[in-house]
Amino acid sequence: MDLYACIIQEGQAADQRVDVLEAGLRRLAREFFEDDPTEVGIRWTRQPRGWAWTAGESSTSSIVVRSVPVGFDNEEREKFLRAVCDLWVETTGCSIDEIVATAFDGPLRL
Repeated sequence: MDLYACIIQEGQAADQRVDVLEAGLRRLAREFFEDDPTEVGIRWTRQPRGWAWTAGESSTSSIVVRSVPVGFDNEEREKFLRAVCDLWVETTGCSIDEIVATAFDGPLRL
């Protein structure tokens, strides 16, 4: 099972739009990796208010991690990560500075 791990902040925009974000991540899995959307695992971790901080203030950032095939083309990796960030910005209204996306080669073990 392919896996995304998403860390979001409780009560922030991403927390309110998980259903839309999940559908978008499944769509991107199909587009970039030809994954069956029903087989794509997505783990959501909600940080309680006050547990994450950025520059001395309660964080509004999200982190998205995805496993990709070993040797996944760097140009395609960049397109994929850009698409994840675009999805987040469009869905939540966050700034590009409030989304961190990364792609690890091989299986993601949580």
